Amino acid sequence: MRLVLNAYAKINLYLEVVGKRPDGYHDLVTVMQSISLADELTLERQQAEGISLTIDGDFPTNENNLVVRAANAYFAASGTPFGVNIHLKKQIPVSAGLGGGSADAAATLQGLNTLNGGYFDQQALLRIAAGIGADVPFCLVGGTKLCRGIGEQMTPAPSTLSLTLVVAKSGEGVSTPAAFAALDRAFDDFRNFDRDTVPEALLAGLANGDISRTVSGLFNRFESVIEPARPSVTALKRELLARGALAAQMSGSGPAVFGIFADAAAAKAAAEALRKMGNPAFACQTVQEIS
Repeated sequence: MRLVLNAYAKINLYLEVVGKRPDGYHDLVTVMQSISLADELTLERQQAEGISLTIDGDFPTNENNLVVRAANAYFAASGTPFGVNIHLKKQIPVSAGLGGGSADAAATLQGLNTLNGGYFDQQALLRIAAGIGADVPFCLVGGTKLCRGIGEQMTPAPSTLSLTLVVAKSGEGVSTPAAFAALDRAFDDFRNFDRDTVPEALLAGLANGDISRTVSGLFNRFESVIEPARPSVTALKRELLARGALAAQMSGSGPAVFGIFADAAAAKAAAEALRKMGNPAFACQTVQEIS
């Protein structure tokens, strides 16, 4: 049996860090959104046990890759090992705040479960996903979600908007642990930081199809520490705004930036212009249903 699956990237429409936990992890309030920019995974079941991963490009194919970690976690949980060949075609920029590795892991779990006759229900898959990485549970279900904790506590955030986007990256990737460490230094380990709020304007804008209110509710706490260190992020935001974006914001811990456009032709032109400037850039849409 052979499956071909899309692994959809995500952006953070809202991202606030509300505290630091005793275990060193951080509590978040974030609105995550699936987008049509995607990697492609091909999974083929084999008779002999074992995991074989091949990738277009220079990427690790061992336990350092979340695809392999997800496959090992699935087989450990199911106790039904079988052979699988996985080929990954990368499109999502890496170390960019777009959840590419998490999306690949989630698609791997979904694909293996299909190859295994639907052995686990979704709740069981979500438990496995949570053990792989903070964004993997969201990438498994996708759509628009209000997430808390480290991102694993998800509540549906109804959206009637189909947003046209340009997603772009400039320069080297950003280490997420390093970005959190920078926030810890800037906010005194969040000792006196009380920001456990709900992004009401953003959620209302999404639910009511009000793009102006949605745009007014965008926020990312990481911008306060990443932009001073990475002027290219600010430059990308300015470039997107100059080319017609209604708003531009960094996703996750960066350095990828997304712009929201009212016009698909303008978005396509902006993405093409950014590519000519040497930046990976993609015109895409928000996605409510993933398969």
